[in-house]
Amino acid sequence: MAMLHEHLALTKSEAVFRLAKNYAADIAVFDRIEAQALAMADVLTEGIINQFPCVFMY
Repeated sequence: MAMLHEHLALTKSEAVFRLAKNYAADIAVFDRIEAQALAMADVLTEGIINQFPCVFMY
């Protein structure tokens, strides 16, 4: 659950920076959001594979 909370906090920060027209900070936070979202996708994928190992055997 911590990953989701971190993602939401970063997204909120990005919105605040964009509304304040602080585009440099907005871009920096977006880069962090992208990296964090990719990590979250990896965790979700690993969980699905672990839940259904027979489907993903090769």
